[in-house]
Amino acid sequence: MIRRVVSSVVLVSAMAAVPVLAAAPAQAIPACKAGYQCARTYYSDATYEFPVGGYLRTCEGTSSQWGKTARYVETVQSQCN
Repeated sequence: MIRRVVSSVVLVSAMAAVPVLAAAPAQAIPACKAGYQCARTYYSDATYEFPVGGYLRTCEGTSSQWGKTARYVETVQSQCN
């Protein structure tokens, strides 16, 4: 009887832990700092060879974007004068 209870507790604990282990946290994209121009390039995969989209926020505050966003992103910021 005790063996059955222990087995059930272990099974329930393992099942409860699966969603926590399977859900990986999303990586945060760095925010564009005030007083900086910000450019992001989105790539199709981890090789960072094929851009699929982009975003630019200028020092004047205008922004433009093209393509689509993706998991693989490179952000470049440069200070405004």
